[in-house]
Amino acid sequence: MWPRFGIKVGNSTFCIAHVKPSDTWPNVIANKQGDRVSQACLLWDGGNEIECGLTAQQKMATRPKQAVANCFQFLKSSEELTDDFLNIACKTIPCNYDKVKHTFKLNANPQSSNDDDIETTKEMSPFEVLVKLFECELELAKQYCSDASEKPVIVLSVPSYSSTRTRSLVAEAAEKAGFQVAQAVEEPTAAILAYGIGEESCNDDTTYILTIKCGGLFSHFALYEVKRGLYTKLDCFGPFAIGGEQITEELVKFICEDFQRKYKLDPNESRRSLAKIRTAATNCKHILTTLPSTQLYIDSLMDGIDFNAQMSRARFESLIQPVISNFMQTLGDAVQKMQQNFPQAKKIDTVVLLGATTQVPKLLSAISARFPEAEIHNSLAADEIVAVGCARQTLFLQNPDKQILEAFEECLCVAEEVVIWHGNSKDEMNSQKLLNPGDILPKTVILNIKLKESCSDSDVFQLRAGSQIKEVNIEKAASSIPEEEFVRLEAEIPKVINNSPVIRLRCI
Repeated sequence: MWPRFGIKVGNSTFCIAHVKPSDTWPNVIANKQGDRVSQACLLWDGGNEIECGLTAQQKMATRPKQAVANCFQFLKSSEELTDDFLNIACKTIPCNYDKVKHTFKLNANPQSSNDDDIETTKEMSPFEVLVKLFECELELAKQYCSDASEKPVIVLSVPSYSSTRTRSLVAEAAEKAGFQVAQAVEEPTAAILAYGIGEESCNDDTTYILTIKCGGLFSHFALYEVKRGLYTKLDCFGPFAIGGEQITEELVKFICEDFQRKYKLDPNESRRSLAKIRTAATNCKHILTTLPSTQLYIDSLMDGIDFNAQMSRARFESLIQPVISNFMQTLGDAVQKMQQNFPQAKKIDTVVLLGATTQVPKLLSAISARFPEAEIHNSLAADEIVAVGCARQTLFLQNPDKQILEAFEECLCVAEEVVIWHGNSKDEMNSQKLLNPGDILPKTVILNIKLKESCSDSDVFQLRAGSQIKEVNIEKAASSIPEEEFVRLEAEIPKVINNSPVIRLRCI
């Protein structure tokens, strides 16, 4: 079932990448507009048509009550949708939200001047909106599938703070849209997978990785330990209400104040004017991540008056400095708590950035200054990295029909090194490594153990796990290789009991 796909699901954007076994790297799929990242927006036309993506976002400025944006945050159980949460979340969406039914209420104005026309209303749940957004991604995926009737296999991303219920709802929405969901992985894990950090490591060195996510609405941070290719999430903090939206609002505030000072008109009094300003501010923010300056032009902002201003990156960075300072303070507090909880991670070796807002040069510079000794991974597009990591994960799935990994599943790992040798407890110089710290169980190992010359007839072997040495008797089989002074052992390690691996040994 190839190609396989990785999908990044977010409040602000969607991104899909595909990969085949012969590929050395996943490829991000561009949408119909040629963009590699799609906007997570939906707009209802008042009839039977629903538009998604960039066109919906563009029309949202003039028809906000017909549009849904930032819906992912509402994908929770009813117990999680508290009044405090909803009061904040509803400020980030253009349409109305029914707090009793937990649905978006889309209101379409009549298209004609006939007085008999009445406003029409459509209700959609966050789950239904997500299904529609997934259907748009399905259209992109189908272009790469040779069999149109076959469900594309995908690995999905979810934020690290997502509940089990949210993970389940995201997977269900993708399945309903027409995908076959093999796994759901956390965004930080997918980002680390995208860079392949630690995959080739064959020694016992431990690397500590800090992932920093700054997206459209929220930020969150996670600490990982990587050893012998095994990723272990140690701690995570978030979500924090700091993201691209807060940076955009600083620009919106500047434009409103500048326009009011020049023309004595307040754009805050007009919803349409504010929508135009917010669209222009968002575009300005994206341009200034790569260019030193841009022109801020808004046609007929209010009462037929245009707005025109030059915006330099230096001025932009001055405006958003409070947001950057708040972000870095929050990040510093989270890192301090992580290192208190895990003293072994006092030194952060690697920092991985994800989320489009981390591309803002001022923020990137602040993060680099905060971790001067760490390797900063930001060579991949921060808004594509999660989709790329999810696509890479599909390469490791042997059977996507059976290999569904739930968030609460845990793997059994070896905590300490285990070695074995023939002879007495003082003969460890002839030992061979049976297990490495971080090895995943169950596992079967076959070793050729050198026999000690002075007691070659003895069936006594020594096992050391950590600092503890245990003597075991293993009857040497006739099929071993005594003529070369070696014996072949098979070790079956099915599980761990009281932090010690259960080891079954036999001579073969």
